Amino acid sequence: QTKTGIALLYDEVSENAYDIRLKLTKEVLTIQKQDVVCVSGSDHSANHRTVTLRRQPVGGLGLSIKGGAEHKVPVVISKIFKDQAAEQTGMLFIGDAIIQVNGINVESATHEEVVHLLRNAGDEVTITVQYLREAPSFLKLPLGSPGPSSDHSSGASSPLFDSGLHLNGNSTNTAPSSPSSPIANEPKYEKRWLDTLSVPLSMARISRYKTGTDKLRSNAFEVLALDGVSTGILQFYTAQESADWLRAMSTNISDLTLQNMKMANKCCSPSDQVIHMGWVNEKLEGTDSSQLYKFKFLALKGSSFYIFSTPPV
Repeated sequence: QTKTGIALLYDEVSENAYDIRLKLTKEVLTIQKQDVVCVSGSDHSANHRTVTLRRQPVGGLGLSIKGGAEHKVPVVISKIFKDQAAEQTGMLFIGDAIIQVNGINVESATHEEVVHLLRNAGDEVTITVQYLREAPSFLKLPLGSPGPSSDHSSGASSPLFDSGLHLNGNSTNTAPSSPSSPIANEPKYEKRWLDTLSVPLSMARISRYKTGTDKLRSNAFEVLALDGVSTGILQFYTAQESADWLRAMSTNISDLTLQNMKMANKCCSPSDQVIHMGWVNEKLEGTDSSQLYKFKFLALKGSSFYIFSTPPV
């Protein structure tokens, strides 16, 4: 039976957390990241999409943005409003980073600069976007969050809150423009979860401790494969979810360990059977604080007690 669910992947360096999807089977934990893929039609550049939006008298461009260079994050589409210009193209998605506006590169632009460009770009705005697989989760609004306040008359906008470009901007056109409908042979895009990392669970270990300390992470842990490949720090929205996933993964690892023991015992005499094996943390005495613990693999076999630095394969 496969267990799936949404979690966050925490990056200790940038201190950002990214949305991921977990897929757990009996033998493997797979980490999936979202990406926008071309599902039909010809697509020359899968990474970049260039879309022309017609500003509508009611609803404007039909999107909101977040982020900006002053926060060391790209400007990202954080909302797309139903049945308005951005959604009608079928080519824009929440999590798309804006790369160009009418041919002007905005990759290192501030939030206010991009807002200004989009507001004053006239009735037709051509934007080039690229889906940001690792957009910090705070840039993407959770579903069902309240819409941005429509009081933008002050002109002030914060990069970490939405700037709603569903406002009409400086459009001179008052006649309703026909919605931009996708043309038959235009590429069609969808947002999908794609496998990015598979961690085999046989002899894997789970660590809930912050690296090099004896402090437990709250609602988070990492899974490390036998060959040292790590999932990174998996963070969960609730303690309950964290406990459920920890239990499910631990159970699968234990089951696989029992399987390995049975196979090993087929080759051993009755007096030399493996009775138990698994990972432990060894506390290192009198060392600097960054190296408090070391992982060791223990086994009880026959009348002997074995300590390995890595499991015998």
